[in-house]
Amino acid sequence: MTELKQLLENSYYTWLKKELVFSEVGNQYVSISTPFVDTNYDNINLYARFVNQGEIELSDFGNTIFDLSETGITIDKRSKTIWRIFNQILNDFGVTKVDEALTITAPVSRFPIAKTRLLQAIMRVNDLVYLNKETVTASFNEVVSNFMHTQKVLFNRSVEITNLAGSNSHFDFAIPTANGEKLVKTVSRPNDINAAKIFNYDVKATAELRKDALFIYLADDLSHKKGITSETFGTALKDLDDKTAVAAGFSDLQRENDLLSNLPLAG
Repeated sequence: MTELKQLLENSYYTWLKKELVFSEVGNQYVSISTPFVDTNYDNINLYARFVNQGEIELSDFGNTIFDLSETGITIDKRSKTIWRIFNQILNDFGVTKVDEALTITAPVSRFPIAKTRLLQAIMRVNDLVYLNKETVTASFNEVVSNFMHTQKVLFNRSVEITNLAGSNSHFDFAIPTANGEKLVKTVSRPNDINAAKIFNYDVKATAELRKDALFIYLADDLSHKKGITSETFGTALKDLDDKTAVAAGFSDLQRENDLLSNLPLAG
């Protein structure tokens, strides 16, 4: 167990260390450039500062909401559906909107977890750019949730598991089954390689603790004409066997609706 934990930590942190860039930017803030990209395909930057003794505040400085406004997506109560989806994302990841900034405050010891939560929240909010503001009625998570309701599938939303590396792995749905559970991570941008890398890491970091779980990478292939590339699924499932993890597009559910059922998959 110790050897696996060390292997996971080294693999994940080596990848992040090569990509994270820390810079002092004044006013007691440190800028953190991450390997994840925003709606303009620029690297997402976070900004950190001490706010209380032993506590750190992380913020996006309002860049996420500003970038969305540049695409015509307005985050306010006048856009009822988008406002609801936006607030659900913040609730899922424990993030707060302060003026136009997305922020999270945590003890310094929990900085890695806070950083991960804020990054994942930002990426989920960025997905709103793919929703047509005139016709959108639900986020991809809500589409999946509604599908499971129609299929009479029991599930829990927004599950966090403390993994072997000591950080938290987030899954959007947990489905209890007779022989274990299915843990589902949904992806609105089907060919987001970083999302695939995160899934792959989360599975490897969590599988030893959830040996009876099937991990599912579920991508929205209905809203994107280009479909899903083999590279994306290959990245998500790298070095994982099919009894541990599977990858699917939402259209696959329409052909194999037991993928998210409470019954174990055949075979």
